[in-house]
Amino acid sequence: MNCLDKYRSKLIGQLNRDLRVIRISAEEEAVHDFRVGIKRLTALYYFLNEVNPGLKTRKLIKPYRSLARSVGAIRDGHIAVHLIQELDEISLVDKKNLISALRAKTRNDYRLVKRLLQTDAHTQVRVPTIRSMAISERAILREKPVILKVLLSQIMSTGPRMTADQWHKKRILLKRYHHKLDAFQFCPGHTSDESELKQIRILEQLLGDWHDRIITAEILQILKGVETEADRAITVMRKQDKLLLGSARIYLNKFKKWHQDS
Repeated sequence: MNCLDKYRSKLIGQLNRDLRVIRISAEEEAVHDFRVGIKRLTALYYFLNEVNPGLKTRKLIKPYRSLARSVGAIRDGHIAVHLIQELDEISLVDKKNLISALRAKTRNDYRLVKRLLQTDAHTQVRVPTIRSMAISERAILREKPVILKVLLSQIMSTGPRMTADQWHKKRILLKRYHHKLDAFQFCPGHTSDESELKQIRILEQLLGDWHDRIITAEILQILKGVETEADRAITVMRKQDKLLLGSARIYLNKFKKWHQDS
């Protein structure tokens, strides 16, 4: 078995277990794990496409990425509720009204996911094994450092004034780099540098917390009947997201320096 197939097999098994739970309820842990699992699957099959561009693996995972986006709306609702609960700067009444509206939206989002899950395309996650695609382990291990280096250079590339969209893309690239590193855990000779992983986790946390506030603000802006409460919460979160982004820039520079010194 190809070393990446071991990782793939474990990943597919967990995704389908999460999917069975989601069919029954919008259970928070399953929703979160499914969303992360699809991101891991995406990173893996994008990597395979880079090893052999003729495979067109992006087409294979497209239906599951579409499902993950719908499930992601539920996850965003869960995150928004937690953020509102943590805002000490707004009143308990405001919190109650906002959380009630968010949960109503999440119930609607879950109904959409349930309809998607009734189609054959979303019965379970099925993608070809790496072995069946005839990608040799030798080719994978040969291309690994080249592909990771290109991805790392994209993460390190920054400008003096980056937009929110550019930071979001940076966050996606960082996660993809982390997921690709994780995919090699069963491969011979692969070792993860804990110093690098520690810095990656800090950066992911900062950019994740920043992005959670951006998404929550966008959700609050479309809720009906709680416009005043939403405006108060958004004002608080905008102050927080600026601080988080400032910290992320500092840690990204530390990450760059670590690689330069390594």
